[in-house]
Order: sequence, then structure tokens, then C-alpha cells
Amino acid sequence: MGWRDKSLGLRHPHFPLDTFALTVKDEAEQVGSTAGTMAIKRPAPPPPPPLPQPPSQPLQDVPAPAAERTPLDVLIVDDDQIIREMVARMVRGMGHTVCIAATGRDALRQLHEHMPDIVLLDIMMPEMDGFEFCRTVQADEALRDLHIIITSAKDALEDKVRGLELGAADYLTKPFSMTELKARIQVGERIVRYRKALKEQQVLLEFMAREDKLTGLSNRRHFEERAQEECLRAHRYNHPLSLLFGDIDHFKAVNDRYGHAYGDLVLKEVAQTLLQHCRNNDLIARHGGEEFTVLLIETLIEDGLPVAERLRAAVKALTFSHPSGPFHVTISFGITCMESEQSQSLAELLEEADKALYTAKRNGRDRVERYTGSQLITPALTSRTGKA
Repeated sequence: MGWRDKSLGLRHPHFPLDTFALTVKDEAEQVGSTAGTMAIKRPAPPPPPPLPQPPSQPLQDVPAPAAERTPLDVLIVDDDQIIREMVARMVRGMGHTVCIAATGRDALRQLHEHMPDIVLLDIMMPEMDGFEFCRTVQADEALRDLHIIITSAKDALEDKVRGLELGAADYLTKPFSMTELKARIQVGERIVRYRKALKEQQVLLEFMAREDKLTGLSNRRHFEERAQEECLRAHRYNHPLSLLFGDIDHFKAVNDRYGHAYGDLVLKEVAQTLLQHCRNNDLIARHGGEEFTVLLIETLIEDGLPVAERLRAAVKALTFSHPSGPFHVTISFGITCMESEQSQSLAELLEEADKALYTAKRNGRDRVERYTGSQLITPALTSRTGKA
């Protein structure tokens, strides 16, 4: 046989004639194949150069085109080297990143090192078969969302049902068409990308639910959830905990004189000032209106008082510009503490700090008062205007 009769491909029993196939008898015999063909895709012609586009401002809320999205990570698990190589070539041609494993155990090891987006899984493998792999994955909560496509020569109905019941998302029997496998990977890609987008949206919604939109600080709900956890921890380990309750003095007058837009600006700047002058592990929140709460973790009241004074002085040093002239604001703080021999609840701590804050207002504002156990809120100070 002349060299022109030699084929350019290899046979494999699990790959029928697809896009086009060239049969080679002697090469097929070397790899143990009998009468199969291998699907070979013609290389795609290079894309034409892009047309020039006018410059434009990108839209933040518009999702990126599919071609510009991050490639997915695909793990190919098969003990047949020829299948692994042919499938890997096709997956790379789809623009994705490929990892390969010859056994189920090797695949599990790779899962814990780097989580793929899609797994193409054979069933009949040494050491650990595909069914056991799926069972192990489902037992791990961190791996349950893994998109698994089984590719197996086991075509019995009970095998397909078993694979799907063990957590596989799809089941493709060998011999299979590379075109069909590609289509099923594309379906898996849509599912994976949709799931990722859904998780990102969920994280964003959770963030929005705990953030005060105006100031960027934690809102009251998130503060109380986190503070409750810290109170329980302080009780359990006998750690101290200090709580500051702050209120911008005469804030209503700021809104009335300079307008609500400047009032919002004051709230933002005060919030950022409190954030900048606290530790990273302290919890700062907008409690409501012009009120702020600061939880000083593992802090005695003797150490919390200088912190409150530092925050008060930092707010007083702020200068706000207005067409009528610059202006300043001040803030008053009440502080209380949970120490090892005490067992106040979060509600009791908030009440104590609030009483100390009323004392600071009554004593002239722009000051810090600690809770002594004897402060009472007088009727004249129970209204919002009285507290200003």
C-alpha cells in the first residue's frame, strides 16, 4: 500500500462516524480497535478581523458576551487514554480549560485541590468506579452542586437511573457522537453559568439586606444579629464587651437650615469617620436616623471610653462646605460594658447605652457619658426632638 493510502486518524470503538472520519486498519490494530472510526473535526478557519467600532461607555449592568466570559474548568475522568485525549482536544476547542484523571481516586484528589465546573465521568474504571465517585461527591456538601456528565458503555436502563439518582446531571452512552457530547457540554455550561449568576445575585441581595444604603455601614438588623452572636460569645468565654450609642447633635437643624441633601452628606461623612477610627473587628452600624452604634469586641469600659472620645473629636473636626459658609457638627455618645461578672442581654446593653446617651444630651451634648446604673430618661427627653 502506497503512502497515499495511509489514513490521518485512529479508530476507536466508542466514536462513530461524526463530522468526517478516516479509517486506518493497521493503526487501529495497534490500539486494539477492530472496526471503529474516530471523529475528526476540521480546524475552523481563522475569524475575520473585527470591524472598527465607535468608542462607547460600557454599561455596568449588561452581562458580558459569552465569548468574553471566563472559560469553564472541565475535568475528564476516563481510564482510556485515547478517549481522554480526543475529548480533551474537543473541550479545549470550545474554549474551556481541561484537567484529566485516569481513575476515580485521582479525580477526587483533584476536586479537593481545584474545583472544576463540569466533570465528564466514565463508569468502568479501576480503583473506584464512576458510581462510587458520584456517591462520594454527594456525601460532601461542598461538592453537591458539581455538574457531572456520565459517559459510559453501560447502556442498561438501571445503570442510567442509578447514575442520575447518585447525582449525575446527564448520562451519555458509548459509542457517542462528539457532536452530541459537545451539545451536552454546552447545556451543562448554561446550567453552570446560570447557577453561578444566581449565587452571585444571592450574595449581592444578602449584602444589600445587611447594608445601610446611604452610609454603607451595617444596618440595624445586621448589627443586632452580629451583636447577639458576640454577646453569646462574651458570655461563654467571659470576655468583656463595650457598646457605644451615638447621636448627631441638633441634626434636625442641619436638615432645616442646609437641606436634606446636605443632611445626607453629613450622615455619610460621619459614618466614614467612625469607620476609619475603629478597629477592623469592631462592628459599626447606622442604628436609624442620625443614630449610630459601635460594638467594641473584647474591650473593657476603661478602654472603650478613649475610643468614644476619639470618635467624638474626629466628628467635631469635620468641616462641611455650603454656599452660605462652612459648618460643623458634633456627636454625643453613651457607653456601657458587659464584664465577666455581668450577664446583660443585647437589649439590656442597648438600653443602658441609650440611657447614658440621654445623660450626655442633658449635660450639654458633644460629650461621652458612661452608664452608671442610675441614669433615667426623663419625660422631657423621651421624644426625638428632646434627644437631638
